[in-house]
Amino acid sequence: MDHSIEEQTDRALQAKTLVDKEKVSAALRELADEHRGVPRSDTARLREVLDDVEDALSAGASHSAVLDTLHNQGFSLTLSSFQSTLARLRRERRVA
Repeated sequence: MDHSIEEQTDRALQAKTLVDKEKVSAALRELADEHRGVPRSDTARLREVLDDVEDALSAGASHSAVLDTLHNQGFSLTLSSFQSTLARLRRERRVA
């Protein structure tokens, strides 16, 4: 009889886990929807265009020229923060 109670308890826990997962998933989707369109950090936006930045630098553009182009697109990095962010994003890529 104890075995039957354990099985019922296991099934109840599994069902609760499924319901909780659905609730969590729904809550996270709602959170994502709330944050769509919210301004993102310069680092996050730079990460998105990193390949293009690397292409420009490989073609011979200076960091200053790339940064000027980024400024024209709404970025607000200083030259120093651009260089350190670029280095950090490059390290992230090597690790990944």
